[in-house]
Amino acid sequence: MRRTITAALGITAATWVMVAQADVTVLAVRLGANDVVALAKFYDAAFGLKEIDRVGEPTTEIIMRYGATVAAAKAGSSPEFLIMNREAGAGKDAMAHAIFHVSDLAATVAAAKAAGAKMEGEVVTVPIGGMPVKIATMTDPDDNVLELMELAKGATHLPHP
Repeated sequence: MRRTITAALGITAATWVMVAQADVTVLAVRLGANDVVALAKFYDAAFGLKEIDRVGEPTTEIIMRYGATVAAAKAGSSPEFLIMNREAGAGKDAMAHAIFHVSDLAATVAAAKAAGAKMEGEVVTVPIGGMPVKIATMTDPDDNVLELMELAKGATHLPHP
């Protein structure tokens, strides 16, 4: 009987931990580039990623996604590859890192902290494509950069013209 109760309590505790975490999916991967345009051409030729947006003049970042055509890539919802000029980034942000789409930024930050992550700066809200996006930057226990984004309610990916 004790084993049954212990097992039931363990399953209940695990369920509570899972409920405390928000829905999390990979939104994007940021890659550093010495020549943003040249590296974007490589990812198109080698892996079939299509350019869906550019940032800056001159270009400091190219955003790519999978799709048979540029229009299909823009309409799709695959994770994005953000190819960013290394000189445009600052500090650790110039490193390649994973970007996660989360449904509840506060809950995800709390779960990540409880698991050993550390905050880098404060949570900020920035407009991306006209959409307000909450962003938290963290480091995992091995000091890898993680970017967490809470999009506007109902949005599944960042808007690109």
